[in-house]
Amino acid sequence: MIDMQLLNGALMAVVISVGVAIALSISILAAAALTQRHERRRRIRAIERHLAAVAGHHSPTSAQ
Repeated sequence: MIDMQLLNGALMAVVISVGVAIALSISILAAAALTQRHERRRRIRAIERHLAAVAGHHSPTSAQ
């Protein structure tokens, strides 16, 4: 017969391992989301700068 204390220890080890895996997955997903958000902002700023440059190039005051 399996010792109950040994069985409880094994179960706790499994629970802790699953908890660590879930915590690691959540932290990786959060880091990926933050990186993606930062990249999206960087692209938007680049587009805004480009549009401002084009608008400045074609403005009536630059033609004078």
